Amino acid sequence: MDIKDIITYGLSIWGLIIATKGLVTWRKQIKGTKEFETAYNLHYAVLKLRDAIKHVRNPAIWPSESYKAIQYSKAKYPDKSKEEIEKSSHPYVYEMRWEEIKNADTEMESHLLAAEVLWGPEILELLKPLNKKIVELNIALQQNFQPELRTKNVMDLHDVIYDKGDGSTGEDAFSKEVSKAIGGITGYIKAKIS
Repeated sequence: MDIKDIITYGLSIWGLIIATKGLVTWRKQIKGTKEFETAYNLHYAVLKLRDAIKHVRNPAIWPSESYKAIQYSKAKYPDKSKEEIEKSSHPYVYEMRWEEIKNADTEMESHLLAAEVLWGPEILELLKPLNKKIVELNIALQQNFQPELRTKNVMDLHDVIYDKGDGSTGEDAFSKEVSKAIGGITGYIKAKIS
């Protein structure tokens, strides 16, 4: 074996080492990009869900929102009379508002699947308190507008349905619990990409 063969052999091994390091770096970069994308999308969807919850709990109903709710209900429930719908548009306002929660939750679920693939099932546990608050709000709305389903007193239902933020933090008890649940989720997401 002469010096030329030794140099060629050495350069081949050196090239193989560089190519392997390049592939490893490329793989890490792709995974990092995917993790960042997933974290960003999931974080955005969770905050969108938070805002939808705030919107549903907003006690103010503007005339334009009532008008839209009446139009919405006429299209969705063609068998109901115009008088019956216009008598009280509040249930339809909240039904329309609830669509925002459903849409935000669906978006979050789509990004959650990618997060579970990347990080494991731990993220699912962090979502349980938030999902519990959403279910609680949904049940309170149903019981408020369908008295025959009522298992709680009206004031307890109103504490869940209507945001009655206090002066110091601007959040009532329900909002604080939602914020705490969202804080746990967003903290976990931020830790994954930092």
